[in-house]
Order: sequence, then structure tokens, then C-alpha cells
Amino acid sequence: MKANRPHFALMSALALLLLSAACQRTPTKETTRIGIVPLTHVAVGKSAPLSAYREYRMASGDPDAAYASTNDLPREAVAAKWSVSDGALAKVGEDGQLQALKAGSVRVKGMWENFETEATVRVVKNLPVAYLPQVTAAATNCLPQSIALSLAEDRALRFKVGFNDGQCRAVNVEAKAPEGQLPWKFEFEGGALELTKAQGPIVSGAARLSGGGTIEFTAWAEGEGTFPLTLAGKMILLTGDSMSEGIGWSFKEKVEAAGGKLVVQPWYSSTTVGWGAERRLSQYIERYRPDIVFIALGSNEIFTTDLPNRAAAVRSITAELGETPAYWIGPPSWKPDKGIVHTIEENFRPGYFYNSNDLVVPRRKDGAHPTVEGYVTWTELIWKWWARTV
Repeated sequence: MKANRPHFALMSALALLLLSAACQRTPTKETTRIGIVPLTHVAVGKSAPLSAYREYRMASGDPDAAYASTNDLPREAVAAKWSVSDGALAKVGEDGQLQALKAGSVRVKGMWENFETEATVRVVKNLPVAYLPQVTAAATNCLPQSIALSLAEDRALRFKVGFNDGQCRAVNVEAKAPEGQLPWKFEFEGGALELTKAQGPIVSGAARLSGGGTIEFTAWAEGEGTFPLTLAGKMILLTGDSMSEGIGWSFKEKVEAAGGKLVVQPWYSSTTVGWGAERRLSQYIERYRPDIVFIALGSNEIFTTDLPNRAAAVRSITAELGETPAYWIGPPSWKPDKGIVHTIEENFRPGYFYNSNDLVVPRRKDGAHPTVEGYVTWTELIWKWWARTV
């Protein structure tokens, strides 16, 4: 039987027309913006990969078609061109590797097609890892592309993870942080969050998704809140002039509550020059084998103008510490000092000096030493600073 050729031609033309119409309605990806996969901190001398993504919504090509929701838009990687604001702090190669050179804050810019985006990266002297955040996903197709963690002074905790796919619901936690030791556990719609470890503002944990899969992370927590310190099995030495004894009264309670042991060893009426000459710190380190040292010294020198000798003494004391973690508590000046505070800060380990110059507390009759209540207030401030620095 012969085919009806006019009918066959008509059907073929109709099929081509329908195919053409279908092709015209094929959804396309319309970029709304580009962003940088979070990179908040890099350690000096280390490198970190820079990655950019675009957020997009699907447009059918039909001018009358409605766009998808702009909430939690899907994302995909793009090959951006990178630059940095300060080449003395960091440099970036064509491969997108950011090389950290010197401590400070640097702006990183990414450009792709007609879009650009910027982010601030802090270059710090020390980190437990090369860069932050560190985020990994297991047993899930939802790949993390943003993470934010903060703890406010009033204990308000916020945590959010965004994903590369608009079909993956973001992890979003807002809760009041408990006062006790880690781990902290929080339920959220779609799973559970657990914060397992904190080293100052550097926090590790995992978000377990009820649909299956786990997001593990180590990230820098913003905000003025402090995570609990864990000092289990640690020996802490607090030494210096008479101020160290006063701090020790309330510092001891805090150290022991965190699981550590505190030894207070004051040298009354001492100065940085005396400590440098006698190498007394070396003797105390040999005697107590501390894991961490606190030095409260300088109160007997706030009126001295012999600063070069004081600078040399501070450097000598610092050298005696070797690799031992240490923090210097500056003198709580009751009158304007002649430069000793700045001298200590400039010659001790950068970032490990607590400046007590602005301390406002009740003092004893001598006008210099705080009262018991004053020492408690001072210690609270030192502890909070340390919990953000350690």
C-alpha cells in the first residue's frame, strides 16, 4: 500500500513546527548575581582556593512566563578573574589560589562576564588549619556554598548553611546558647546541629540532615559572645608583680571550672628589667611545667621613661617562653603612663597582649591596686578577651 505523500509531508511539517516551538520554550538560566564561596581567614604563609558561583533563575524564553522564586536560588560554579586590594598582604594566582603574606584585612574581588563581587578576607598569624571555613558534605547531594556562625554577647546564637541547589533547604538555626561546656545541640526544621569544639572563636561541629547526610565544618564565629574554654589536664601559671596575686583570686575559680589547675607565683614590686636580668620566668617554667603562662607585669613602671631598656627586657622575657603559649596582662594604669604599656605591647607576641589602660574599677587606698570587687571585674574582662583569643 502506497503512503499518502501529501499527508506525510503535512505531518512532517507539523512535527517540525512543534519541535521548533518546544525549543523556543526551553528554559534558560538567567544570572541574578555572582558571589564568593565563603573564605573568612587565611593563615600567614598559607594558601586558600578562591571560588565563585552564580545564582540564577529559570526563564522559559516566553516574555509572558513567570520567573521562579528568588528565594534560595540555585547556584553553580563560574570561572571568575580575581584581584586583591593590597598586594603586600596577599596575592592571587591565575589558578585562583590566594597566598597570604602578612597579617591584615584584604578585599578580594571576583569578576565574571558583566558581574563582580567582593569579600573581605582576614590574614592572621596563626590558625589551626590553613584557612577558614572548612566545610565538607557526606551522603548528601546538597553541597554547601555558604556558611555563617555568630554568638552575641547576650548568648544569641545564629548559624546558617546555604546550598548549591535551590531544592535543598538551607540550614537555619537561631537559639539561645547554653552556659555549659560543649557539645551544644540544637534542633532545626530538617535536622540537628551540634557544636563539638571551640578554640576561641574557631568552632567545629556538624549539621545532620533528617533526609540523610551530614555537613561537617570548622568556622570562625563572629560576635562578642564567648564559647566555653576547655582546660582539662592543663597547668596554668599566672605570674608577675603584685597584680598577678590579685587577679589570681578569681582567676583560679574560672580555670578550675574549665578543668585546669592554676599556680599563682607573684614577685612583689618587680619590674620587667628585674625579670629580664634574673631570668626568673625560666625558673618558674622549669619548676611548674605550665601549658599556658599569664604574665601580669608593668605596674611598677608606669612612670618610667627608660623605655629602651624595658623593650629589651620584654624581648628577653618573651624569649624565655620558648614555644609555651603565653599572654601578657598590661598594667591597670591609675594615671597616664609614660610609655610602658605601648613598649610591652610592641615587644611581646603580637595579638597576645591585653591592654588594661582603660580599666575603670574601684581601687584601694593606695589608688593603684583594685579592690576585691575591682579584681573580679578586671578578671572577667581578661577571661572574655582570652576566650576570644586562645
